[in-house]
Amino acid sequence: MREEFRKIRENLEKRRREILDKLASEQPTPASQELARGDSLDIATSAGDREISFMLKSRDLDELRAIEDALQRIDSDDYGICAHCEDPIELKRLEAVPWTRFCRSCQEELESRSAAGGPEAERF
Repeated sequence: MREEFRKIRENLEKRRREILDKLASEQPTPASQELARGDSLDIATSAGDREISFMLKSRDLDELRAIEDALQRIDSDDYGICAHCEDPIELKRLEAVPWTRFCRSCQEELESRSAAGGPEAERF
Protein backbone atom coordinates (compact mmCIF):
# COMPACT_ATOMS: atom_id res chain seq x y z
CA MET A 1 0.00 0.00 0.00
CA ARG A 2 1.26 3.42 -0.90
CA GLU A 3 2.16 5.53 2.13
CA GLU A 4 -0.14 8.42 1.13
CA PHE A 5 -3.13 6.03 1.15
CA ARG A 6 -2.53 4.91 4.75
CA LYS A 7 -4.39 7.90 6.28
CA ILE A 8 -7.17 7.57 3.70
CA ARG A 9 -7.56 3.89 4.63
CA GLU A 10 -7.78 4.82 8.33
CA ASN A 11 -10.50 7.37 7.56
CA LEU A 12 -12.43 4.86 5.43
CA GLU A 13 -12.26 2.25 8.20
CA LYS A 14 -13.41 4.82 10.77
CA ARG A 15 -16.37 5.84 8.60
CA ARG A 16 -17.25 2.17 7.99
CA ARG A 17 -17.35 1.56 11.76
CA GLU A 18 -19.55 4.65 12.26
CA ILE A 19 -22.05 3.47 9.66
CA LEU A 20 -22.12 -0.09 11.02
CA ASP A 21 -22.61 1.18 14.57
CA LYS A 22 -25.40 3.48 13.42
CA LEU A 23 -27.16 0.71 11.53
CA ALA A 24 -26.81 -1.68 14.47
CA SER A 25 -28.30 0.82 16.92
CA GLU A 26 -31.31 1.82 14.82
CA GLN A 27 -34.72 0.71 15.94
CA PRO A 28 -36.51 -1.61 13.52
CA THR A 29 -39.20 0.04 11.44
CA PRO A 30 -42.74 -0.72 12.61
CA ALA A 31 -44.65 -3.48 10.88
CA SER A 32 -47.51 -2.69 8.52
CA GLN A 33 -50.08 -3.68 11.14
CA GLU A 34 -48.68 -1.09 13.54
CA LEU A 35 -48.91 1.60 10.88
CA ALA A 36 -52.62 0.88 10.38
CA ARG A 37 -53.51 2.04 13.91
CA GLY A 38 -54.70 5.57 14.56
CA ASP A 39 -56.39 8.15 12.39
CA SER A 40 -55.43 8.96 8.82
CA LEU A 41 -53.01 11.70 9.92
CA ASP A 42 -51.19 9.25 12.22
CA ILE A 43 -51.02 6.69 9.44
CA ALA A 44 -49.71 9.26 6.93
CA THR A 45 -47.11 10.55 9.39
CA SER A 46 -45.96 7.03 10.23
CA ALA A 47 -45.71 6.13 6.55
CA GLY A 48 -43.72 9.30 5.85
CA ASP A 49 -41.37 8.61 8.76
CA ARG A 50 -40.90 5.06 7.54
CA GLU A 51 -40.07 6.25 4.01
CA ILE A 52 -37.51 8.77 5.32
CA SER A 53 -35.95 6.08 7.52
CA PHE A 54 -35.72 3.74 4.53
CA MET A 55 -34.09 6.42 2.36
CA LEU A 56 -31.51 7.25 5.04
CA LYS A 57 -30.71 3.58 5.61
CA SER A 58 -30.39 3.07 1.85
CA ARG A 59 -27.97 6.01 1.62
CA ASP A 60 -25.89 4.56 4.47
CA LEU A 61 -25.78 1.17 2.76
CA ASP A 62 -24.72 2.74 -0.55
CA GLU A 63 -21.92 4.61 1.23
CA LEU A 64 -20.89 1.43 3.05
CA ARG A 65 -20.66 -0.47 -0.26
CA ALA A 66 -18.56 2.34 -1.76
CA ILE A 67 -16.25 2.28 1.26
CA GLU A 68 -15.86 -1.50 1.08
CA ASP A 69 -15.06 -1.20 -2.63
CA ALA A 70 -12.43 1.50 -1.94
CA LEU A 71 -10.81 -0.62 0.78
CA GLN A 72 -10.66 -3.57 -1.58
CA ARG A 73 -9.04 -1.37 -4.26
CA ILE A 74 -6.45 -0.18 -1.73
CA ASP A 75 -5.64 -3.81 -0.87
CA SER A 76 -5.32 -4.78 -4.53
CA ASP A 77 -3.26 -1.69 -5.47
CA ASP A 78 -5.97 -0.44 -7.85
CA TYR A 79 -6.82 2.51 -5.62
CA GLY A 80 -6.20 5.98 -6.98
CA ILE A 81 -6.59 4.94 -10.62
CA CYS A 82 -9.60 6.21 -12.58
CA ALA A 83 -11.94 3.35 -13.50
CA HIS A 84 -12.67 4.99 -16.84
CA CYS A 85 -9.50 6.58 -18.26
CA GLU A 86 -7.02 4.74 -15.98
CA ASP A 87 -5.16 7.97 -15.19
CA PRO A 88 -4.13 8.65 -11.59
CA ILE A 89 -6.75 10.39 -9.43
CA GLU A 90 -5.45 13.51 -7.67
CA LEU A 91 -4.62 12.92 -4.01
CA LYS A 92 -6.71 15.97 -2.98
CA ARG A 93 -9.76 14.40 -4.66
CA LEU A 94 -9.13 11.07 -2.93
CA GLU A 95 -8.83 12.85 0.41
CA ALA A 96 -12.11 14.71 -0.18
CA VAL A 97 -14.05 11.76 -1.64
CA PRO A 98 -12.06 8.67 -0.61
CA TRP A 99 -14.43 6.17 -2.24
CA THR A 100 -14.36 7.86 -5.65
CA ARG A 101 -13.65 5.63 -8.65
CA PHE A 102 -13.22 8.40 -11.20
CA CYS A 103 -10.89 11.34 -11.74
CA ARG A 104 -12.50 14.77 -11.72
CA SER A 105 -12.82 15.12 -15.50
CA CYS A 106 -14.33 11.65 -15.96
CA GLN A 107 -16.74 12.25 -13.05
CA GLU A 108 -17.85 15.52 -14.63
CA GLU A 109 -18.36 13.78 -17.97
CA LEU A 110 -20.37 11.02 -16.30
CA GLU A 111 -22.54 13.55 -14.47
CA SER A 112 -23.20 15.58 -17.62
CA ARG A 113 -24.18 12.43 -19.51
CA SER A 114 -26.44 11.34 -16.67
CA ALA A 115 -28.05 14.79 -16.49
CA ALA A 116 -28.71 14.64 -20.22
CA GLY A 117 -30.41 11.31 -19.68
CA GLY A 118 -28.66 9.73 -22.61
CA PRO A 119 -27.81 6.05 -22.90
CA GLU A 120 -24.13 6.99 -23.10
CA ALA A 121 -24.05 7.29 -19.29
CA GLU A 122 -24.76 3.56 -18.97
CA ARG A 123 -21.71 2.67 -21.09
CA PHE A 124 -19.40 4.97 -19.12
